[in-house]
Amino acid sequence: MARHPEWFEQLDAVEEVIHASPSPSLGRLEIGAAFGVGERDSIRLLHRFGAERQGDALAISRSGLLAQLGSLKEGEAYQAFLRQRGNVAAQLAKAREETRARQFRVRSLPPCSPQAGFENLPASLTWRRAAGSPAGRFEIVYENGEDLLWQLAEFLEAAGRNRPEFFRGTEPAEDDSPGS
Repeated sequence: MARHPEWFEQLDAVEEVIHASPSPSLGRLEIGAAFGVGERDSIRLLHRFGAERQGDALAISRSGLLAQLGSLKEGEAYQAFLRQRGNVAAQLAKAREETRARQFRVRSLPPCSPQAGFENLPASLTWRRAAGSPAGRFEIVYENGEDLLWQLAEFLEAAGRNRPEFFRGTEPAEDDSPGS
């Protein structure tokens, strides 16, 4: 990926500042202020745009610089910069979307509620293994997506805090195995 000058980011603003300048020619100080660069970079920019000596300083005509900036904006280097910036923006938007998709907020338990345990699960959530059956049953009755996510989170928190009880409840009992 080609590195572009930092001032490409604000080229439209640079053009506006130069266009609004009352002076017919611009020197080191004006170029530095318009491009937002220091003394050395302003001198480099003056050389880049073909400034000439006027007295003991470099200067460039405002109209000539505006014409060069207009040509620069239509050139391949600036167009490549715009495409690159668009690609980066699209990748950032996609990354934000993916991050948002992986995260969700659910309403939390009230501060006075007991620690998560299976006995404290909402009544709309049932989890059990039928006696004599190798299969278990997990059921949630919910009102909307937020409610469903909240109940799932509650169940996962209870399972995480009470792992032995969770695994006992998910494994068939010895006498429930086929052939016994």
